[in-house]
Amino acid sequence: MRFEATVHATTRSAELHAVDSLDLDRVPDPEGGVRMLVGPEDLTRLVAEGYEVRVQSVAPVAPLDPGLVSDEADVRAWFEDMTGDARGEG
Repeated sequence: MRFEATVHATTRSAELHAVDSLDLDRVPDPEGGVRMLVGPEDLTRLVAEGYEVRVQSVAPVAPLDPGLVSDEADVRAWFEDMTGDARGEG
């Protein structure tokens, strides 16, 4: 199980930019925090380090939908189409 969560600095935590050192994928949150997709261990670690963590939603771990995966030929065709003008082929 994974969680979409926002992380906020508190008086007992390091500054919010310190989450960079935690090796977790993150993006800025519109409300001034940092938005992350984390597991239970990551939540525990963030809280133990003094951050305020707000769980926004549950993101169950599941296999990737095979329909979302492109094969090599499809990717090459897309890339050729996207870069043709830059190479003077369009």
